Amino acid sequence: MAQLYTIKCPKCGEVFKVEKGVLMSWDFTKPIPEDLLEETPFECPICKHKMCVLDDGFNENVVEVMCVD
Repeated sequence: MAQLYTIKCPKCGEVFKVEKGVLMSWDFTKPIPEDLLEETPFECPICKHKMCVLDDGFNENVVEVMCVD
């Protein structure tokens, strides 16, 4: 299962989505894609501010979380 986060950038206020986590049906013979790992930073598409799901205060920037599979 993966989580789809709707994020509000703390720097510019842009709202965007990012997917993190591993799908249950993932083929375990292949490595997990780097961009799905929670520790892999992502950036705002407008101002390029970098964030990570594991950052202190990350949840303050989360507008919505959906579980997808």
